[in-house]
Amino acid sequence: MATSLNQLWSVVTSGLHSQQRRLEMLSHNIANVNTPGFKAARAEFQALFRERVLDEADAPLFQEGQPGDVVVEGLGAVLSGTTRLWTQGTVQQTGHPFHLAIHGEGFFQVRAADGQLYYTRAGDFSPDAAGNLVNGQGQYLEPPIQIPEDIRDTFVDRLGRVWGSTAEGETVELGTVQLARFPNPGGLLSVGDNNFAATPASGPAELAPPGQDGRGVLLGGFLEQSNVDLGQTMVTLLRTQRVYSLNLRALRVADEMHRIANEMVRP
Repeated sequence: MATSLNQLWSVVTSGLHSQQRRLEMLSHNIANVNTPGFKAARAEFQALFRERVLDEADAPLFQEGQPGDVVVEGLGAVLSGTTRLWTQGTVQQTGHPFHLAIHGEGFFQVRAADGQLYYTRAGDFSPDAAGNLVNGQGQYLEPPIQIPEDIRDTFVDRLGRVWGSTAEGETVELGTVQLARFPNPGGLLSVGDNNFAATPASGPAELAPPGQDGRGVLLGGFLEQSNVDLGQTMVTLLRTQRVYSLNLRALRVADEMHRIANEMVRP
């Protein structure tokens, strides 16, 4: 009986830990429902099993069990990984000439203050004091694009070309926004602040203008919104909370069974 009680304890505690991780991930998704370019994450779990050979003491615990029989026991579940959902978010018009939304595949490449390259779907760019395009976190768009002081009436077309008008009314091209693609986007590493880093699993970034080799096109004056489905996420959150509560109840039962077993008078 001790083996069965220990197994119950293992199943319940692993269930609590798994549901806690799912609650944390769902809460993070909900907290970023209004974050431009945010991509929801989903927790993946794997059931744990083991094979055990019954001895003479354990065989009577199983219906028609015989010593030497091999049984499969469940040991609960464990978080096996996190899946990022790369589905397209809705786009919202902002009217800002350097707000960019990617319609289709691809990432903006930005450079942080420490020189590290990151990749993001958030296109909230604007010129800094020197005219360089930076995002809301002050990270520079790469390859860099600079807007001269005497340029006005700027806009970005769907192929990433940045245009502006001079004081004389001449329209000039100021550069082209490049989009990055990866052989395996699922291998990108989330580093926080809506940024991702390339890894050996994702493969290297492949840069090209929008609309080329499967890359999406750009929508100037728009921002891609989070792809979190708030209604579905709230339903999943309520279900997860219910499962967590049931695991807590099972934990109390297991604890009570251990207490009773420990207090039994032994001959």
